[in-house]
Amino acid sequence: MLPLLSLFSWVICCQGAMEGSQSFIILQLSHFWDPSSVQFWGNASLGGLTTHTLEGSGHNISIQQLQRLEPPEHWKQTKEQLLTYLSEFQGLVQLVNKERGVAFPLTLRCSLGCELPPDGQDAHVFFEVALNGSSFVSFQPEKALWSASPDQSHPPELYDFTLKQLNSYNRTRFELLEFLQDKCVGFLKQHTDRVSKPVSPSYTMLILGIIMGVFTISSVAVGIFLCTGGRWS
Repeated sequence: MLPLLSLFSWVICCQGAMEGSQSFIILQLSHFWDPSSVQFWGNASLGGLTTHTLEGSGHNISIQQLQRLEPPEHWKQTKEQLLTYLSEFQGLVQLVNKERGVAFPLTLRCSLGCELPPDGQDAHVFFEVALNGSSFVSFQPEKALWSASPDQSHPPELYDFTLKQLNSYNRTRFELLEFLQDKCVGFLKQHTDRVSKPVSPSYTMLILGIIMGVFTISSVAVGIFLCTGGRWS
């Protein structure tokens, strides 16, 4: 229980960016006690202000929009799509466990986003994945490549397999780079000062695209790990 609580504290505390900077950060934490029991936590913050939260287990999941980024009718569709994703996510874990076998409990943490330094320097973008409380892999935007964490606390075979998969596809390299550098940074530059104001249809569609894009990319990272058999920890 203590490792799980420390991870949950990380989700709450890791919303701060560089002092004086503007940021858009999304965090997702998934903890599987066994193939059929999972707990989700997550949040998104814009300019240091929490905009969305996600928490729950199984089919009892609460997703809240804390700032009026989408009108009620659009937000209802967003929630339905997110709940569908989480249901499919659980189904993926159950399927892989049935076919390959997975070591439980299993915890995956994804954090990603973009920051604009206050001194006008280039934007900083990032995507980091941790497994079972330890840093695992991170995205290097300079080369559009994934790399292993410096400490490499997991077995070499797991890093070799995962990095080969992540670095073999445009979706997890160049499309991810475009998502972070163009969509995330562009969104941040245009709308940080409008977070509490009514938004245009184009803005709501961008919000939807960012949220769904993040969860889709996160599921890719989860799938790659689970397809190794999940026995390394």
